[in-house]
Amino acid sequence: MPLLTPNKNIHYISKKKLFSNRIWTKNANPIYLKSCLFFGTTLIDRTNTLDTGINFSIIDSIPITSGFSLSFEELCNERAKEIINTTNSKIKILWSGGIDSTVALVSLINNLKEINEIDRLKIVLSKESILEYPTFYQKIIKDQLDVEFIQTTILNHIHSHEVIVTGEHGDQIFGSDKLKHTIITKEAFRPYEEILEFIISRKLGTDKFSASIIDFIEPQLKKSPIKIITLYDYLWWLNFSLKWQTVSMRLVHGINRTAIDLESNVFHFFKSDGFQKWSISNHSSKIKNEWKSYKYVAKEYIYKFHKDENYLINKEKEQSLKEVLVTKTNFSLLNYSKNWMNRVKSYR
Repeated sequence: MPLLTPNKNIHYISKKKLFSNRIWTKNANPIYLKSCLFFGTTLIDRTNTLDTGINFSIIDSIPITSGFSLSFEELCNERAKEIINTTNSKIKILWSGGIDSTVALVSLINNLKEINEIDRLKIVLSKESILEYPTFYQKIIKDQLDVEFIQTTILNHIHSHEVIVTGEHGDQIFGSDKLKHTIITKEAFRPYEEILEFIISRKLGTDKFSASIIDFIEPQLKKSPIKIITLYDYLWWLNFSLKWQTVSMRLVHGINRTAIDLESNVFHFFKSDGFQKWSISNHSSKIKNEWKSYKYVAKEYIYKFHKDENYLINKEKEQSLKEVLVTKTNFSLLNYSKNWMNRVKSYR
């Protein structure tokens, strides 16, 4: 990778690099850095509102939603066809057994079978993937579909000539991985102004920077296409607008690729204008009033394909992997040979 400098527009910096390299800590806005600590990742503002001190180049702008009317199922089929038609070669999907990667897998199975090309699909999985969704593996995958078990690190299963599909951006579409506790306690549905300072202070272990972080981010809320009222709204919008690009880039950066490889041979299933428009236009369809209903539309889509009531009713979104990459002599993925990506929820 070429050396990054503050005056060069860049697509991604890992959180580790952001906080360990003086180039970035010297030039970045100190309150921006505190905001990154709160969210647990590098924040890249797709609205270009925040004064971060770093010249990020935006990959995906936030689309205008006027005239949008596609259903979630229609979008899944549209996205699967788009990926399938990009190549004539094998398509590898990274499947964790979680909701997002299972939606992607179901969509690809449906659309490849429709054109009698299911043999083009290869499912990369681990023992943990099977444990996460055992009936799907037993009934749908085992002895029926081409499977590649992860033996060492995920890096050894990703090659430059292959088409790779992940379940990335599911959380950016539906909400935030920070929501579970606040949904259980019902804090998520309170006005964000009433609870946000406490939430930030609890995460950082101090209230010293909470007010400054809130003030720093506040102007960016005005760019949201929906009105931000509750804590749920607030965390969804910031996940959608500030974490999107980091999620786009963390895998491709880890395998020494660049932004141009996105939508070329690395596809994050939910990274599309259509899913972004659905998210904005269907804000009330992301969750009901309890944690187990999070992503219920996606679970209903899976259930239509594979009738597992336990998964439909009880499957929960679990903690996403916060750091996909680490730095040694070069960028590489964490070693998950014993437990694939620590039950890799990045690909859910």
